[in-house]
Amino acid sequence: MSNDRKPLLRGLVGFLLATVILIVVAGCLNNGSSTTSKGSNKSKSTTLRIGYIGSTKDNIPTGVDGWGIQHQILQEKLKKIGVEKFEFHAFPNGPPLNEAIAAGELDIGILGDTPAIVGRSNGLKTRLINQAAINSNVWLITPKNGVKTIEDLKGKTVATQLGSYMYRYLTGVLKEKGLDKDVKIVSMLSSDAEAALERNDIAAYAFPTNSGPLIKSKGYPVIDEAKDHPELLGSTVTVITEDYLAKNPEFLSIWNDVRKQSLADLLKKPEDFYQFQSEQVGYPVEVMKDSLPLNNLKSEALSTEGLKLLNGTKTFLVEGEFAKKDFDLNDWIAK
Repeated sequence: MSNDRKPLLRGLVGFLLATVILIVVAGCLNNGSSTTSKGSNKSKSTTLRIGYIGSTKDNIPTGVDGWGIQHQILQEKLKKIGVEKFEFHAFPNGPPLNEAIAAGELDIGILGDTPAIVGRSNGLKTRLINQAAINSNVWLITPKNGVKTIEDLKGKTVATQLGSYMYRYLTGVLKEKGLDKDVKIVSMLSSDAEAALERNDIAAYAFPTNSGPLIKSKGYPVIDEAKDHPELLGSTVTVITEDYLAKNPEFLSIWNDVRKQSLADLLKKPEDFYQFQSEQVGYPVEVMKDSLPLNNLKSEALSTEGLKLLNGTKTFLVEGEFAKKDFDLNDWIAK
């Protein structure tokens, strides 16, 4: 391993250790003091706590789930099992959302597949409900006077968010080009990336959906996209804590039925859907269309295409030692 890669690997190891510690602490707290711990089933929670990635105008998720929430479809259906209140919590990326789950602060997480798989691999007690979207693209963007090709990145510094599906793409594409030992990767939130590109602090940044097309629309060059490497595309997954699912076994079918109903509804009025996306995120409609093509939304909770992506991501993370240990996807899927 080159010296340039060691700091990032140490950062990943640190994150994995921190996640394990949080899981252990949360487990001790739940076992020691909770009046609704697994086994007692004293009462069902009347509040559903949902975590998601990115800030929005109405403090709700976007995508199919957000559409169902905005139109009260989810709320009406969950009244049947006693859910009376909803809390929505926004996170900048997946690792801190994982930490909130470990600390017992969330029941549901909507996040990228990479941090979700890493969390499960490290002992986070979640189950996979569905893939909210598949084939999530990544845009590798440079300064306006920057390099022209991936090969030109040799000996330079690039950035993306640590522990994200964009990181998986970036490390994967560099390895594909034989540059994995010749390019330094540093961690940076996407909200800081445009300024870094403008200052030429980095040679390129791997952007996620929403911010990728937005930065592209401002004239920054795109030298590569994950869609040109289908095996490196990401997906957004929905996970539920094992504890919440045990107390609310009816929840799974209701959530996925609502998602199917919400998808059918938005497909009848796609322009309204993209307007909703635009209003929530604050980006132009065309940026939202570029970020989330409708064919990335599947009616199945877990499609064959989506499961193939998940298996590929898990294999990459385990082989790269970013995930602590391998596990069977079938054992993770909520049933």
